[in-house]
Amino acid sequence: MKLKLLKLLFSFHLLIVFLGSNLFEYKSKFLDNIILPYAAWTGGGFGYSFFSPNVGNQTVVKAYTLHSDKTLRQDALGAGTDMLDNRFGSVIQTFRNQKAYELMARTVAAYVFAKYPDAGVTHISVGEYQSPGISEYRKNKPKARFREIYNGTYTN
Repeated sequence: MKLKLLKLLFSFHLLIVFLGSNLFEYKSKFLDNIILPYAAWTGGGFGYSFFSPNVGNQTVVKAYTLHSDKTLRQDALGAGTDMLDNRFGSVIQTFRNQKAYELMARTVAAYVFAKYPDAGVTHISVGEYQSPGISEYRKNKPKARFREIYNGTYTN
């Protein structure tokens, strides 16, 4: 009896993992009330949580800086190019609210003005790259889209 129950539980779990990894779409509140809590609890759910729970979109901060010689430079923080960028990226991934994004934009503005003393104006854009849905990906392999969450313009 215990072996049959264990096999049933194991089969149910594999079914949930299979459904989650293939991103099947179903429109049933009954299934939502059973499958979604189980998938969230075990990590066998939809999207990237199959491999690591709660992996979100990549949040980045873009700085568009106008220098005194009228050249425009774009910098991106949060992409993981060096140690500062890695630490900065982990901060913007952790604090996900509007006030934190505003404070991060001000911090980036101060960083940009320290890095480029000749900078006059910088426009900071906090956003995230959203991965395409599985149906879009199967059709034509599109690139991730940048969705702006917060922006601000700062002067030196």
